Amino acid sequence: MIIAVITGVLAGVLMGYVLQRGQLCFHSAIRSSLDGGLLLVRGWGLGVAIGAVGLSVLLVLPGTGGLNQGLAFRPVANVTGGLLIGLGMVVASSCISGLFYKLGEGMLGAVVGLAGWGAGELVARQVTLPGPTVLAGGEGATIPGLLGLPRLVVAVLLLVLVAAALWLRPGRDLPGHDWQWGWRRLGAGLGVAICAGWALASFGGVSFGPSSVGAVASVAAGSPNYWLVAFLAGIVAGGHLSARASGGVWIRGEETRRLPRLAAGGLLLGAGGWIAGGCNLGHGLSGMAQLNVSSLVVVAAMVVGVWLGALITSPRLGAQKGTLAG
Repeated sequence: MIIAVITGVLAGVLMGYVLQRGQLCFHSAIRSSLDGGLLLVRGWGLGVAIGAVGLSVLLVLPGTGGLNQGLAFRPVANVTGGLLIGLGMVVASSCISGLFYKLGEGMLGAVVGLAGWGAGELVARQVTLPGPTVLAGGEGATIPGLLGLPRLVVAVLLLVLVAAALWLRPGRDLPGHDWQWGWRRLGAGLGVAICAGWALASFGGVSFGPSSVGAVASVAAGSPNYWLVAFLAGIVAGGHLSARASGGVWIRGEETRRLPRLAAGGLLLGAGGWIAGGCNLGHGLSGMAQLNVSSLVVVAAMVVGVWLGALITSPRLGAQKGTLAG
């Protein structure tokens, strides 16, 4: 247990530091991309591509055979969960990892969103969606497995294609803060955090890297996943350390009218993550780095969910400026 806690905290601190310094909230990344702002998406894409190469190497090293090789593809659950996550992002104006690192930088209202997230996971445990398991998991549930190619070959090709696309169209997005990382540093940091997270997960005796799904359920079941719980606590600590180092600590409350939206959005994020079999970290970073078919589908559904949520709430979004944006 002690090793699991130590390695989980270390992985979380690194992830929280990178997310806060890059201000990577997946809601902001998707929402801004719909309006033409690609800074966060560029960093996200580069980080996943670097992480895919690092994870491909890690999975063939001695002693890492217990790591998950690929998530199962269940179309109904993946699409439904992804849509709920996207809608939850819009309602809460944040993703789940964003709530954790923003709590570390001083946004006290994130506690309400996190309480909703925990409740959502517990509620969703009682739900079983119909639909087949198209790919059972493991190597066969990944793009390399379907193509019959080595994982490392596909990962390197992905990194080359992403790097070429970013080099040809680097963009002119400017960070929102003087201390905020640009997409190059964010991408490199994410790649390191993804790989280190998986390596530390292996040392900690768990099979899956950075994620949030299952932490609350494991505690409620009386058998805590100590690595995962420690990892999430580490994100808060890493976000705080990053904010202190950059001068970005801002202790603040939340407008009363925002609290119901934080709770409801958190509920959708928790339920969606459980149903989808992964959150914006579990699918959007770890799963994408695994090159999972399911993770691609969930991320696509998340984008659609954010788009639909934006269409529904856009008349009221103008009044939300200055609150929990991104």
